[in-house]
Order: sequence, then C-alpha cells, then structure tokens
Amino acid sequence: MRFTRFALPCLLSVLPLAGGELPVEAQAKFIKILAISAGSPSRIACHDPAVMAQLTKMGFTHDPAAKVAWAANENEVRTLKAAGRLIICGKLELLMAGGSAAIVDESGKPSIYLSMLNLSNTGVTLSDAVLKIAKRL
Repeated sequence: MRFTRFALPCLLSVLPLAGGELPVEAQAKFIKILAISAGSPSRIACHDPAVMAQLTKMGFTHDPAAKVAWAANENEVRTLKAAGRLIICGKLELLMAGGSAAIVDESGKPSIYLSMLNLSNTGVTLSDAVLKIAKRL
C-alpha cells in the first residue's frame, strides 16, 4: 500500500496530463457506462449543471446520496471521498485528490483511468468489461 501511495503521484507526473477534457456529451456517455457498471443505473451525485443536463437526457436523476458521483474540482473530490463515493472526474490530476476514475481525451480518443487504490476504498466494484478497457493506476 505504501508503494501505491508513492507510485500514483510519480506515475501521474509522467503521464500526458496535457490531455484535454472531453466534450460534455462524451463525458456523459462514459459516466453512464461507469455508473451502470457500479450498480447505479439511474442515479448520480453531480453538481455540474452542464454534465447533469446531459445525464438527465439519458435518464439519470441527481441524487446526493448516490454511490457514484461526478466531481469537477478538487474540493468536490475531497468532499465526496469522505462520503465513500466512487468519484468520476474529467482530469487525471483529480485522481491524486481521491478520484476513482478519470475520463480524459488522449490524442482525440476517450480513455478511462482507474485509481485502483481509491476504487478499492469505495467498496464499489466495477464490471469486468470496464476493468478490461480502463487503464489502471
């Protein structure tokens, strides 16, 4: 566990953090995939109005008590981490603050990164299909 706490910041420092954020529509599609995989098919905690608007179109409702959450900044990540949520974010650097999954744009293609340490701390399990396509940190 000590190695993981040391390795994650080191690994994130060499990854291409300049990768841009995906458009909101693409983010919402991947959030939906992750939420369904985590057993929360129609509820999510999300305070970002643009992302929530897209998720609402997909049949999601805002539920502050949902076990899956979208975080747009470090403060949201820390608050949600304290509540033990699976936190999905749009920036790799938010994984260091406690995010469980990051959806980022790498060379024009969406990629999912998982912090296995943060994911295990939530107690939420993701499907094998998601674990297979995601990059693990």
